[in-house]
Amino acid sequence: MTQGHDTGPTRHDPGLPAESRCPRCGGTFHCGANDAAPCACTTVRLDAATLAALRGRYAGCLCLRCLGELAGAAAMKTAGAVE
Repeated sequence: MTQGHDTGPTRHDPGLPAESRCPRCGGTFHCGANDAAPCACTTVRLDAATLAALRGRYAGCLCLRCLGELAGAAAMKTAGAVE
């Protein structure tokens, strides 16, 4: 999700439940931070400023859908700034 940064502030927290609730949308999702394979959220890229804002606003991991929406919005913002 980031340029080499973890996506969730609680990544690898042994206390994470198997099913989590996204603090942004309220939906349930499987947080894979403690799975043997890398969590799907590691495929989402966010810039450092967006990641910092998310960590300041939300406690815990966000669902993959919300992360994708935020990554798309950040990319559109960056593209608009370049034009």
